[in-house]
Amino acid sequence: MKQFTINKNATLPYLEIAPIHDGRHDFHKVYLALQAATVTFSMTNMDNGIKVIVNEPCYIVPFEDDGCDEKYKIQYRWRERDTKKEGVYIGQFSIKLSDEIVYEDKVFPKGNLIVPIAEEIQIVIHDGSIKI
Repeated sequence: MKQFTINKNATLPYLEIAPIHDGRHDFHKVYLALQAATVTFSMTNMDNGIKVIVNEPCYIVPFEDDGCDEKYKIQYRWRERDTKKEGVYIGQFSIKLSDEIVYEDKVFPKGNLIVPIAEEIQIVIHDGSIKI
């Protein structure tokens, strides 16, 4: 399980996830498909199962690494109301891949994808105030 921690009422840092390279030769198509996808974020309270964020829009942002391919990650930008209550939550991204992508002779993935696939994202919101 991947854990992300943020202070109560904070809006930074953003929650980000990048597609996993699974060794397949066609992973670059995912980056191209992401640029035309609709991506949303949802977050559920682990204690009571209540969704506190439902299908809020996300951003697709470029990032650099050691390779020469353009790469993108999914980013959710918190609002204060998202982090107003302490607790432990499970987050997930929903990606709706467009069926209208045309690029050279490549065949792109189509349909809906819920990520992460390999492990859950546990989000911990805690009271970041200093107690004396």
